[in-house]
Amino acid sequence: MNRFRQALAMALLLTPAFAWGSPTDPVLALTGARSARGSGPVLVQLEGSFPDADLVQLAYPLQIVVRETTSGAGYIRFDLSGAAVIGSAAELADGLDPDEALALLGQGSPEPDAQLVHLGLRRLEVLLPASFPAGGAEAQLFVVDEGEVILSNPIVFEIGGLP
Repeated sequence: MNRFRQALAMALLLTPAFAWGSPTDPVLALTGARSARGSGPVLVQLEGSFPDADLVQLAYPLQIVVRETTSGAGYIRFDLSGAAVIGSAAELADGLDPDEALALLGQGSPEPDAQLVHLGLRRLEVLLPASFPAGGAEAQLFVVDEGEVILSNPIVFEIGGLP
């Protein structure tokens, strides 16, 4: 049983009988994305549905991927520690699938100019380095827990050019 389900099972055992339910996979859905570019980093704000209470209370394995769609296969991946890695993966050109999500966990190089800056109710914000190219971009959330991959829908947005 994975850690998420174990924590949920413990919570259910301590809940009054009338509120019992069965453990389910987390809902990961993105409903909006926008970006703002100044002379420095690019701020990307993602809105959606994710288990925000669990993100704070548990060591939750949420990953955030922002990839460029206009000029190549470059991406930046964030985890909840705020750490970010940058890389390139040609297999992401047609979107992210569960096998590719697993592979991404072992790829990329640390990117100190990118970071997760806000985690709140139905909103995440990340900073991309100023070098991230303008044009089409796509964001997606995923969770890998004991080999099981849960993907959000991808959301497409634009990153503007330098002012």
